[in-house]
Amino acid sequence: MVNSKNLNEIIDVKLLQCIQDRLAEITGLAYNIVDFKGNPINSYSNFCSFCNKMRSTPEGMKICYDANAHAGLEAAIRQEPYVFKCPAGLVDVATPIIVNNNYLGAVFFGQVRTNKNNLEPIKKSNYYSKMCKINPELLNDFNETKYVDYSKIKSIYSLVDIVVKLLVEKSELSSIQEELSFNNLKLLREKEEKTKLEQQLKVSELNSLQTPINDDFVLNTLNVISSLALIEDAPKTQEMICLLSELFRYNSKNIENLVSLEKVIENISVYLKIQSTRFGERIHYEINIDDTLNKLKIPTMVLLPFIEYAVLNGLCPKREGGTIKIKGYCNENNAFISIEDNGIGISKDELFLILNGKCKRGSLEAGIYNSNKLLIDYYGENYKAQITSEINVGTTIILKIPLSDV
Repeated sequence: MVNSKNLNEIIDVKLLQCIQDRLAEITGLAYNIVDFKGNPINSYSNFCSFCNKMRSTPEGMKICYDANAHAGLEAAIRQEPYVFKCPAGLVDVATPIIVNNNYLGAVFFGQVRTNKNNLEPIKKSNYYSKMCKINPELLNDFNETKYVDYSKIKSIYSLVDIVVKLLVEKSELSSIQEELSFNNLKLLREKEEKTKLEQQLKVSELNSLQTPINDDFVLNTLNVISSLALIEDAPKTQEMICLLSELFRYNSKNIENLVSLEKVIENISVYLKIQSTRFGERIHYEINIDDTLNKLKIPTMVLLPFIEYAVLNGLCPKREGGTIKIKGYCNENNAFISIEDNGIGISKDELFLILNGKCKRGSLEAGIYNSNKLLIDYYGENYKAQITSEINVGTTIILKIPLSDV
């Protein structure tokens, strides 16, 4: 989510300015820092002649700021540096500044040409080609921009990412110190609150077993929604808010052990719509459930952990994304639900650890283990999930449910 405070109130922008000036001197590249709207909050370092001229007009400046806003947001979603082409065709890198799960802005560097040919512009515009036709000197300025090998760009953005994370840690530690100073004045009350929090934690841990929505997913989605709402007037934002509300409504109303498969699939469809909106053309999905299975009763949270894992750990790491297919059908006395993706796959060793509960508590892998255990507890050992996977090909998960629960 976007913090109500300004970036310069939370992180040491002056220090970052000094660092970016030194980096600009060493690398010969252009640098600047923007807020979450794409507006610069400090002085440019080493901007090339072409970009300075493009930003000298109101229209050119607006296009650049808008492109930075979207590139910074994309970097925040990925939570890592994002390499892209600006609308003019030059390569830039956005490194997100995220403090306490709040996206505040980004550090940009680049304005170069490189040998990586499959980078697409973050936003398309014919303004630059139009301006170059009017003023041929601009085309010369573009052709004189630096050419930097892509491997060097990767090395530089790794360094910038380290610097930003160190400053973020410093900011977060400062925030913690302020909070501790405040709490020291109310030590007696804190002890009482600690007891209450410990009790709430136990309740929360129990409730988490009944909650199919991953906390990181909720935070990232809210981050996207709030950022998009402030950046653009878009129906996409309204749709995201409505879809997320449906998820929360389902989660709050369906806390019983068993619900109909029809209701579960409706909730999964909402989840997949949110993810396809969040990741655009990188995530596709298909759902085909036999109508005779609509009334089949299953545990409310048993399917979504498998689908979350397929999307976030299977498809998202692939640059081009992929497709998840969900099918439901009958065979003799059992219903079968298959979840198939063409993602990066799971190694045999990793799958062994997941199915045996050797994974971090609260992780997507733990969700798969818990869901599989729930199937076994409800229906018996013969109804455990069947998972097959091949690296760089994809994963197929087949769940079997007795038709006696229709």
